[in-house]
Amino acid sequence: MTRRMSLLCVVLLLLVLPGCDLFFPPATPTVTLVPASGVVNARVTVVGTGFGTSQGGSEVSFGGIEAAVVSWSDTSIVARVPLLPTPGGESNVASVAVTVGSQLAGTGTFTVVRGVLYVAARGMTSVICLASPDGSEVFDLTSGGVAVWPQWSPDGTQVAFMRNIEGNSEICVVNADGTGELRLTNTFALDQYPAWSPDGTEIVFETTRDGNSEVYVMDADGARPINLTRHPDFDGWPSFSRDGTKILFYSFWPLGDIHVHAQGDPSPSIMLDGESMEVMVMDAEGTYPTNLSHHAATDWFPLWSPDGSTIAFQSNRDGVGEILAMNADGTGQTNLTQNPALDGAAAWSPDGTRIAFVSFRDGNYEIYVMNADGTGQTRLTNDPAWDAGPSWSPDGTKIAFESARDGDYRVYVMDADGTDVRRLANEVSGFPVWTESRWIPVRPEL
Repeated sequence: MTRRMSLLCVVLLLLVLPGCDLFFPPATPTVTLVPASGVVNARVTVVGTGFGTSQGGSEVSFGGIEAAVVSWSDTSIVARVPLLPTPGGESNVASVAVTVGSQLAGTGTFTVVRGVLYVAARGMTSVICLASPDGSEVFDLTSGGVAVWPQWSPDGTQVAFMRNIEGNSEICVVNADGTGELRLTNTFALDQYPAWSPDGTEIVFETTRDGNSEVYVMDADGARPINLTRHPDFDGWPSFSRDGTKILFYSFWPLGDIHVHAQGDPSPSIMLDGESMEVMVMDAEGTYPTNLSHHAATDWFPLWSPDGSTIAFQSNRDGVGEILAMNADGTGQTNLTQNPALDGAAAWSPDGTRIAFVSFRDGNYEIYVMNADGTGQTRLTNDPAWDAGPSWSPDGTKIAFESARDGDYRVYVMDADGTDVRRLANEVSGFPVWTESRWIPVRPEL
């Protein structure tokens, strides 16, 4: 009994001794991050105590990835957000840890958000830029030459784009922090309009390398380019379905849409004379090309709805230009805009309930929004200058667009109801891409 009491006294003494962490280790201090959210490569200040007067072997990490440090003091660290994913445009809440030596000196959280891509004109060149949604920070992702047509990878860690190299268009990718630019194509042809597969492992694109425009697919590192269409006339503007099993494109195609197949060969071997521009779909392997639109007018620029059940496209069936929609199998074709002026550049809201578009019905290009069935058409911009290129924020609450309202093309952001218009880019710029955008080149590129 005496030994047991003695042991208990020793334990109690240890518990009350200053600095004894044997049974109750001290809680890790919480650090404050300013701002609390931002895009990849943005500067963030980590506020706390006990960091040490210099970095030395200490580090700060976001989501387990070490961040580049701009400055370090005992109470404040300025670091850049490392390359973290934003899958599907969704925000990524990352754990932040400050490690001093081998000890954890502080923890917190930071929300990584998807930024706005755009093209900025720099004299005779153009670069791809990434901007925070509030415009607080802007970064160049590319440098030198002419770079256009940025497209986010599904996880938000890379950007595919078109670059002018030796007088022709090539497809390249760059990391979202501006590192690791890689040239994917290398031909004396036009390689253009890249679109990612849903899993980010492939890129489909349009190319003239076979003497006419064809749809190709390649691995995301540029390996294994494959001609999917193998068609003697124009094929282009491809995009994957949401499940990755189909590819949407438009093509000059026989009006009769009559195909004769050799046994075991799903590619058309006999076609009727007389063609029109049609919206097409094929399997992701290039098999079973199918005419969806079936009309003598020009039907082009197709765009999958977010759930893949509907396809919006542009048509001149009324002699000018309208936005139509149809089921994914081509049935139920409906004229959504029904206006005698030009309507185009459709952009689905992330939830698929609305479509933003550009219209000339007011005598100049303005941005409108409508319900997915064409009802409720509402004008969002109201300026005598050019307004075009709508691209939705991932949460559907805002729209990025370009406008010439300040005397030259620049990128702006507004609420989805057209209010609170703010200039995002101070330099000559355009072609904003926030979520998936299939920009219609209705004006000369920058």
